[in-house]
Formats: sequence, structure tokens, C-alpha cells
Amino acid sequence: MSRFDQSWVDALVGATEGAERDAGPCRVLYVVTDTEDGKAAFHLDLDEGHIVAGVAGRLPRGEAADVTITAKESVLLQLWAGDRSRDAAFMAGDLKIEGDYQRWLDELVPLFEADEWSAAWSTAGGSSG
Repeated sequence: MSRFDQSWVDALVGATEGAERDAGPCRVLYVVTDTEDGKAAFHLDLDEGHIVAGVAGRLPRGEAADVTITAKESVLLQLWAGDRSRDAAFMAGDLKIEGDYQRWLDELVPLFEADEWSAAWSTAGGSSG
């Protein structure tokens, strides 16, 4: 399983089953800028704190994400492992957030820092080919 391919996204989806948080429907696009294969992307459709759909690759033409997160793979792995603060990464310019920034702050940061999500990121993030 390669990091950020469909098998990896499926593992992330599976790892968040049962996670329930107060978060409305939201589409999040991750753009990873420096993988072994160049740029990679995956997007997640979230509702009530869990993934209802996850797809490796960019969004289809004409579709948009509510929030787009762009970072190097090493930065994402540090964030997902809890080894780096999202605020510090953002302030250093290593984490870029586009779209609904208020939603990122109010819903997604607390969601992604929840215990269930921390374990999911760690489990899926540790998988590589």
C-alpha cells in the first residue's frame, strides 16, 4: 500500500468508523507536495465527524472543496503523529489552508485532534509502500 493511494484512503476511512463529533458536512482536499511520486492528493467528505467518502486524487473538474490543505508529506506526518503544532506549521508557512478558514478553525482542527482521529492519522500515516 502506497501512502495517499486509494488503499491508504480506505484505511483512513475504516479507522474513523464510529467517530462522532459535532461537525457538519464538509469536503476537505489534501494536496501533498513532495511525495516520492511527486504531488499527491486525496479528498474526504465528512459528516458528523466521520468520513462518509474518501477518494485518492484531486476533485473532479467543476467540484470544489470547502477547505484545501496543502503541505509537504513530512509536515503532515509530523502533524498526524502529534510531533508538531498545526499553528506552528501554519505560521511557518509549512501548512497552507484555503477556502473556509473559519470552518477549519472551528470544526476541523478540533475534529482532527480528537483521540479517534489522532489514532486514524497515525494508523494510516504509518502505512507506506
